[in-house]
Amino acid sequence: MFKNMTTNLMVESVDESVAFYQGILGFSLTASVPNNSGSLQFAILAKDSFALMLQEKNNLMEEYPILSADKMQPSVTLYITVDNFENLYQELKHKHEILCEIHDTFYGAKEFAIADNNGYVLTFAEYKEV
Repeated sequence: MFKNMTTNLMVESVDESVAFYQGILGFSLTASVPNNSGSLQFAILAKDSFALMLQEKNNLMEEYPILSADKMQPSVTLYITVDNFENLYQELKHKHEILCEIHDTFYGAKEFAIADNNGYVLTFAEYKEV
């Protein structure tokens, strides 16, 4: 039986990505693994009930050779439902560039999006009460 799914994003620099998620979105670092030079090669971040793993590109490709690529190109988006949509939008628009402004979708959500420091798109959504 499936119980949970946590995204593990391939990133150029775990340290820079941790700084983004902590500084812009208020995540907390819950676990990390340094590499031989002292920089992070892996980290787990959390906020509320949301967890996110970040793994350095070369370290992840070594673990899973099928992911090998000359250039890292984000190929997933993170779709995050929130209950403080307007407040989050107001907070983020003063801290970070909004990639896609607030809009209503055909499936009943109100959304906006930003991109993280690696180019991953984070879409924040709120569903209307029926």
